[in-house]
Amino acid sequence: MHQRQRKIRYLVLVAVLAIAMILPATGAEASTRTPVRGKSQLTEAQLLNWFANGGWRPEFRVPGVTRTELIDLYRQEGENEGMAWDVAFMQAILETGWFNFPSGQVEPGDYNFAGMGAFDSGTNRPYQFPTVRMGVRAQMQHLRLYSDPDTNLQGTNLGSNLAEDIDDPPRYPPRWRTVRGEKLPDGSYRYAGRVPAWQDFGNGMWATDPFYSCKVLNLYRQALDFNGKDSDGLPTSSFCLQTWHLRFQNSGGAGDAVAHLGQAGDHILACDWDGNGTDTPATFSGATWTISNQQNGGGTRTIFRYGRAGDLPLCGDWNGNGFDTVGVVRDGTWHLKDSLSGGVADRSFVYGRVTQGDMPIIGNWNGKNGDGVGIIRGGDWHLRQTPSSGVGQISFRYGRVTGGDLPIVGDWNKDGKDGVGVVRGRDWHLKNGLSGGVADKSFSYGRVDAGDVPVTGDWTGDGTDTPAIVR
Repeated sequence: MHQRQRKIRYLVLVAVLAIAMILPATGAEASTRTPVRGKSQLTEAQLLNWFANGGWRPEFRVPGVTRTELIDLYRQEGENEGMAWDVAFMQAILETGWFNFPSGQVEPGDYNFAGMGAFDSGTNRPYQFPTVRMGVRAQMQHLRLYSDPDTNLQGTNLGSNLAEDIDDPPRYPPRWRTVRGEKLPDGSYRYAGRVPAWQDFGNGMWATDPFYSCKVLNLYRQALDFNGKDSDGLPTSSFCLQTWHLRFQNSGGAGDAVAHLGQAGDHILACDWDGNGTDTPATFSGATWTISNQQNGGGTRTIFRYGRAGDLPLCGDWNGNGFDTVGVVRDGTWHLKDSLSGGVADRSFVYGRVTQGDMPIIGNWNGKNGDGVGIIRGGDWHLRQTPSSGVGQISFRYGRVTGGDLPIVGDWNKDGKDGVGVVRGRDWHLKNGLSGGVADKSFSYGRVDAGDVPVTGDWTGDGTDTPAIVR
């Protein structure tokens, strides 16, 4: 098997992220957050120009109002509550299908532009507001509730009177106060004031869709681009998934295929999950594994929970049966499963000093018996032929791992055994054997020095591992 290295890349990334979480956000990192509260970056005219000419344009079905008048209401009500109303307008486009209301659950005359009170089951009646203005106001006030920790329980410090729906008694204020009052065991609020940036929405915060914020911000990016505005840091793909650029040769050039799986911050892995000889994408986020058996990351995905948030994920063939499964390293202990499922580890052991900086790696070092384990310590690779504790059986130095090289593993020459490699800047340096010395092959692929995540796998089933970058 020849696909084990991707886990090590993420151990490097985890270390980088851990440091980044300690430091204050500055520069580009800070600019990637899109505040819910603040000034609009687009004028009414610019937003109308994009809305009328730059995107999908189905029938506009909001009764009694034109596009121009609706955008003006978003500006007025957004400024009253201190919201970035141009992004809120993108949320409304997403929720209403460009104000066409194709789902049928929320109707045009409900004047409900943000899916308020609409649930995934589709069996309930969502909130209905008496006028267009009240519907826009309700959305802006709800956004303020989620983003402003100083909004009080009664809503008496809002910019306008609290919007009410048309039920008797009205449902919106009680719902609003429920959200405002719900607390966690530690006394903090579950929702109110917890969403300062649009990137925080989704996964149960306003919407269950894990890609909710990405979809809103992808629309916003399109509108900014259309008007020549800065859109750095906003989603560039309507897939709302990271794009894998697969290369079928160990050489530079253009990607030969693309896959879509995972979000920014997910751990990236690739292994042979179904034993057919080809590696396919997977992600680990929190304790959730998402695995695809298709090269493009699509199809029916296997999703399960194994491990805990903060664990370092691994994948490999632990029992030599030709199928790769999952594992995690936690507090220096390796916990490996022989199946794609949750539950108790099938084998647990200590190898290396991961809590002191050793980097775990996986590979088939002898071409048989499945995968073994390894660690990189101070630039030296220490490998074991089996997934177990003990002393390192193969040791050597390759690359400048302590100087920033990113270690990788794969069968580069189709001999059935994994060799080693490093990615340095944009250059990949591959070694066919388990030894130091000069690289057997070097080439440039991707922009790893600019944030691309390197990963390797046998994407075509020909027995050779080749590069990919996830951007």
